[in-house]
Amino acid sequence: MMPTLRKTLFETLYKNKYLYRFASTVPFAGQWRVWQRLVLPRLRGKDVLELGCGLGDLLADMLAAGYTCRAVEYSPQMVAAARETLQRRKVGMSATVILGSAQGLPFSDASFDTVVSAFPSEYIYESDTIAEAARVLRPGGQLIVIEGANLLPVGFLQPLLVLMQMFVYGSSAVFGPRKERNLDDEVARSRSKAPFEPGVLHIDHDTGTGTTTDEVADAWFGQHIPLEQNGLRRRSERVRSWRWEVYITIGEKF
Repeated sequence: MMPTLRKTLFETLYKNKYLYRFASTVPFAGQWRVWQRLVLPRLRGKDVLELGCGLGDLLADMLAAGYTCRAVEYSPQMVAAARETLQRRKVGMSATVILGSAQGLPFSDASFDTVVSAFPSEYIYESDTIAEAARVLRPGGQLIVIEGANLLPVGFLQPLLVLMQMFVYGSSAVFGPRKERNLDDEVARSRSKAPFEPGVLHIDHDTGTGTTTDEVADAWFGQHIPLEQNGLRRRSERVRSWRWEVYITIGEKF
């Protein structure tokens, strides 16, 4: 799909909460919420800011877990939807979600321990966005970006969904830097009972069963997020299960 067409599609989805819910559920085999919740065990400190909260599901999760949260969202439709989610789940308040831009955050310096952005659009690659995230972070805080995720072609339905991902996002988004344009190694690993390879940080039972996390040096993902230019130290994590893999980029403030 051409980038301009893809951008138009996403902008259309982002203006309708029902289309957004469908698009973030069905094409990803219902795993979107599992991927969002990978943020939870990575949160640091008490005060959390979410950039682009969408329907507000992750925001509600963080509030329910006891974090003090704010969210900035540029879409009026999503602001309304997120506030409805908070009301339905009886967490937070309307003022928790602010209509605004990630390039001009309405908060003082060093206001948050963690800034979160789950499946953001192109704004996450703009230096102004990262500069603002770094500004509102306290020393020792971190920016957590779930940049993308891939289903693996396992079972009956997921191979079709992988093809759909390739059509919408392009083959490079699915295969990354792999020399062979397939996911055979990942599928073989997902079916294997062999011990996890070196470099695995931990087995994460908080967000799913049988998931592993490994730190990736010189990761192919997250390269266009300008962390170092804005004083943040980069860390790249890949979280994997037998059905999918998720790419997380973390920027730590000294």
